[in-house]
Amino acid sequence: MFKRRITKTDHPGILSQMGKDLETSRVMVGRMDEWATETGLDDVSEALYAALLALNDAQETADRASRTLADDIEKEGRD
Repeated sequence: MFKRRITKTDHPGILSQMGKDLETSRVMVGRMDEWATETGLDDVSEALYAALLALNDAQETADRASRTLADDIEKEGRD
């Protein structure tokens, strides 16, 4: 996957892409949840809703981590 060693300066970009991928997954799972609700598949809908909440949390955490690392790297560059 990577042809060189991953360094700390790579982490914000990787986390940013992770956040984007999680957003895509969140949208897809949200649509599946809506369909399951509309068709009366309550157990499936409930499970998908739980997955949606977990994806929301993961996306927010990845975004926060990306911003924090970017700030740390910028600060290290100024020191």
